[in-house]
Amino acid sequence: SRFLWFQTSSMESVITTKMEPIYPLPDGSKDYSLKMKKKKTSFDAFSFYLMGDTPYRDWQETRLELQMAEMKTYVKQNPARNLTFSVHVGDIQKVQTTLCAESGYERASSLLQQGPLPTLVVPGDNDYYDCPDREESFRLFMKHFGSFEQHWHKNDYERLGIERSEENPELFVFYKGGILFIGIHLINAPVDKEAIDSWDARMKINKEWVARNVELYFEKFEVRGVIILGHALRSPRTRPFFLSAANYFVNITHREKLPVVYLHGDGHKWDVDTKLSHQLHWKNYYDIQVDQGGLADPVIVDIAPQVKGKVKALKATNDMQLILAKGLIRIDRQRGLYKDPKVFDT
Repeated sequence: SRFLWFQTSSMESVITTKMEPIYPLPDGSKDYSLKMKKKKTSFDAFSFYLMGDTPYRDWQETRLELQMAEMKTYVKQNPARNLTFSVHVGDIQKVQTTLCAESGYERASSLLQQGPLPTLVVPGDNDYYDCPDREESFRLFMKHFGSFEQHWHKNDYERLGIERSEENPELFVFYKGGILFIGIHLINAPVDKEAIDSWDARMKINKEWVARNVELYFEKFEVRGVIILGHALRSPRTRPFFLSAANYFVNITHREKLPVVYLHGDGHKWDVDTKLSHQLHWKNYYDIQVDQGGLADPVIVDIAPQVKGKVKALKATNDMQLILAKGLIRIDRQRGLYKDPKVFDT
């Protein structure tokens, strides 16, 4: 059920959702891949843009507007790359700058709508949690970004088959080209800034959303890989979410070979975190943190084609590209960090 905040005299938040065990439990016995005698499925290549933690300042709004124009030009000039959608992994504002006024949400929405592709936005801590009035700020975030992809042409977003949770519509899921995409609501929050029941309820909702959709989509489709889209970097407080997700892959023979990639912002610097992968002996798990959007180009994530069951592996063409999962996924940082992000080449 939707979690709601109510202010108490101690200024802590309380929540109405009860704690229950995560359901469904990991299984995998009904997976579609087990029914396939010979995998001869073909999938087209496609790509998508990824950014986060922007705009924080006025000059970053100018930078974001320029980025949207550059994206529009690039998509038009490079149809073979099949860029299909964009994702913003949260923090569409800086609380100290906008004070969480509705005008801040409206401005970020207006800028992102200048982009050429249907765009999905996951919530970050600056989008509501750090605001003076969390409940009102979350309402504003959902008003302006809850179904943000629908600002684009119906034909462009409907073909993605995006499904949103009825109770928590900031959560989304869709399947494209053999890849399962799952959007979550994961933030880092100090222990003393929120009642533990509220934190636990949000964590439970995230765990269940991933669990339910992994089980559902793996039963219905051939899945080549899973990409989880969230805001928060992994920390001691968010670790239980990742351990829960791992249960649906680690030690399930036909699943643990599949790549699972967590794409996020929050830390503001490019990082490839392998700690959890090593700790759990989960070699096909990847944790990628993107640069703060105002300081670097949006990332392009490429997904390789598959012809009659064989992946045509992607290769790196320069040192700004990272290859994952034996070439199934390529992450292209384009120009990377700008030399001077406040200088705009037009």
